[in-house]
Amino acid sequence: MSQSALERIESIVGKLKEKGNAEATLTETSELSRSQPEAVKDLAVAVMRRFPRGGTFLDAALSFMPQDHWPGLVQQALDELEITNGKNKAAETVIEYASLQCPTALHPHLDRIFKYRPNANGYDELYPWRESGDTHFVYLRRILDGNESTDSDRRRAWQAMLETRHTEILQYALARAETVAPDDWELEAWVKAHLHLVGFDCERETLRRLCSDATFHIQFPNDFFGSHSRPSWLAKVHPTWCISISEISAVFGGMSPGTCSVCGHSLHRLVAFNAVPPELGITGLPQLEIVTCLSCLGWERQPLFYAHQLDGSVVNIGYEGAQVTPQFPVGPLRQCEVNIVRTPARWLRQSWGSSNGRENLNRIGGEPTWIQDAEFPHCPTCSKVMTFLLQLDSDLTTADGDEWLWGSGGIAYACWCNDCKVSGLLWQCT
Repeated sequence: MSQSALERIESIVGKLKEKGNAEATLTETSELSRSQPEAVKDLAVAVMRRFPRGGTFLDAALSFMPQDHWPGLVQQALDELEITNGKNKAAETVIEYASLQCPTALHPHLDRIFKYRPNANGYDELYPWRESGDTHFVYLRRILDGNESTDSDRRRAWQAMLETRHTEILQYALARAETVAPDDWELEAWVKAHLHLVGFDCERETLRRLCSDATFHIQFPNDFFGSHSRPSWLAKVHPTWCISISEISAVFGGMSPGTCSVCGHSLHRLVAFNAVPPELGITGLPQLEIVTCLSCLGWERQPLFYAHQLDGSVVNIGYEGAQVTPQFPVGPLRQCEVNIVRTPARWLRQSWGSSNGRENLNRIGGEPTWIQDAEFPHCPTCSKVMTFLLQLDSDLTTADGDEWLWGSGGIAYACWCNDCKVSGLLWQCT
């Protein structure tokens, strides 16, 4: 590493101890991460050792570190956690982001991770078991079935089994769910809630995947987002905003010809595909337009459901109440052409909390980044649990130039029933 990078790291670490320098630290770290990404690992090590409480500046930097640096940094983070008896927030941050961007770097250390519990009791504590297959199954089974294991450890082992998303391990865990389920939950509901969190449903003892393996990101034109003032650390510079390999194009935003049955006003287009990626599991439709009523969704009623016809038209279904006057009537999102790009392996797994407003969470396929618990609606026509189709983040631009928020700044989700050709939409926020 060049001397200039060392000097910049020293400058950043020095500023961390000065009150009132948070913005300067974020700016300097952002510049270092993008101009000298190979220095991020050394920055992370310096922070773990000298400023263990970490911070947003480190979170943002890790997304620019070369992928092959993760294994070494994970090893050092676990060493720091062992030395400090788990009291090193910066080291926990390294484990958290590794579990999203490079989970394979964690798999040789799952015994230690289970023991030291980085990010204990957080939504991401068990993320390290993603994609681990059956490599840690013997260990987890010993904890789950061990007479000397605590109830807490047995439940964590059970949940880690689910995080593997390995079908045979899921079946093993389901057969033992009754031994770990809390007394204040109805067993079937508790199991279903946890299965949905990892993108599965179980009907008549048969597991069904609720998410496609293929994942795409929506890439907006450079002039789509307005010039709303925002801090530099929220600038759209994260790699997920600039994935360059385009698969197909689609029309985003604008109005749709249909009418909202809740309020009687015109529907708003979210995205219209001329060619639907075949990996999404949508068949029998030559084209697909996902629509909703921005004035009604979530504010007046949700989920909202729409039937999709062969001619491309979309009709509200499942609502039989009297028409209402929306509390917050709005126009459409800004219309533009967007690119639908295949997501690189590093960004297949994203988290709303870890993104913290920096990442592009406008995704098609893959697994949703839930803000609350998983919320797959049931198709109003056949009652089957619907599969995940796409999600749209907040801060999108409206036709009149404002920023659109789902609630207080959440995410909207569209799910799909291919048997009935029905879409279901809802949003979540904090």
